[in-house]
Amino acid sequence: MTAFRNVASLILAAALLQVAGGLLGVVVPLALGDVGVSDAIVGLIAGIYSAGFMAGAALAPKMIREIANIRVFAFAAALGASMALLMALFRDPFTWSIARFAQGIGIALMFASVESWMTEATPQSQRGSVIGIYHVVAKMALILGPFLAVGNAPADLEPYIWCGIFLAFSLMPVCITKSLQPAPPDPAPFPFRRMYEVAPAAVIGVFIAGFSNTGFLSLLPLYAQQSGGTTSVATAAATLMAAAYFGGVLSQWPAGYLSDRVDRRVVIGGMGLISAFAAIALIFLNAPGSLITQALIGLWGAGALSFYGLCIAHAADRCEPSKFARMLSGLLFVWAAGSVIGPMVFGLVMSSPLGTRGLFILEAVIGFILFVLMVWRRQAKAPVVEEERESYEMVQPTSVVGADIDPRTDEEPLPTI
Repeated sequence: MTAFRNVASLILAAALLQVAGGLLGVVVPLALGDVGVSDAIVGLIAGIYSAGFMAGAALAPKMIREIANIRVFAFAAALGASMALLMALFRDPFTWSIARFAQGIGIALMFASVESWMTEATPQSQRGSVIGIYHVVAKMALILGPFLAVGNAPADLEPYIWCGIFLAFSLMPVCITKSLQPAPPDPAPFPFRRMYEVAPAAVIGVFIAGFSNTGFLSLLPLYAQQSGGTTSVATAAATLMAAAYFGGVLSQWPAGYLSDRVDRRVVIGGMGLISAFAAIALIFLNAPGSLITQALIGLWGAGALSFYGLCIAHAADRCEPSKFARMLSGLLFVWAAGSVIGPMVFGLVMSSPLGTRGLFILEAVIGFILFVLMVWRRQAKAPVVEEERESYEMVQPTSVVGADIDPRTDEEPLPTI
């Protein structure tokens, strides 16, 4: 496929980036927990990373306009790699807060650079297949990343060195790509009030996705510490994270297929119930390394990690095609706002007498809340008729300019002169 060949190097760069991100998502909470940092502080640092991602998403369009994609990517990769090495040298929460904030900015800039480039290199008619391959490859890389920590104790330096290596590797395919750099992006996201008027269920859903999923996954490695032993902790944490992400990958297409045929809000609520029931089972099961726990975490991922894309599809149904890119960009910031708050709340709950069970109790409550809110929205507003529905597409919260590559985006023609 010609379109895929045009962007293969960019997809490879994004995959290498995801390997580094997935690795840090496991080793950072484990290392902080190992030195006695409270769960609340671990959650705070995770929220700071999300704040950096939010800042990077806001800065990306302007930076790409002013210094072009390849320079933005190179700057961001260097920033992320240097911060990973800095974390290997200094292990105090203050330094790590600064490093994680900077890494959040870098990750957002790298995604924005790659995705705006992919938009230019991919014909509109082939974007559906390309974006599907892109998200599957990126998700598989995110699953593999944590396993680089297997065999290491939380205090070891190797994971941070590996992170720096993979971020440096990600520069190589970008530097040798033959695709022309795209025109500067200008996503101009919708304001919150306008988004809520168009698709309130989508706004509610993406905020809960950011709040719940980011909070849960940021602190899940701390639950793995109960497995005991320094080596088995990293293995248990990597396995649980992989199970969650793999469950999310497996459920994407069945959930999307179903949502193309019934009210998407029903499916979103159903995904919330699946995650809630899995969390309830985990409340009573205290065996992080068991196969049952891994299966339940995978079931949680199948429910919780699939409804962001369903919310985007619901927004596409309600939004004018020519304005969908702005809608998707605005929803990314709603998701990011939730991802800033969520880890802090989850950290506070885990620091309470509830301990690690609080992680699953809060997740169960959120799943039921999502179901109730979707039922309420379905009663408040009639569903979109089948003829006006857009088809479901796999999508993940990555960048504000990534909206342009979505095949549902109907770009307005340029004015004639």
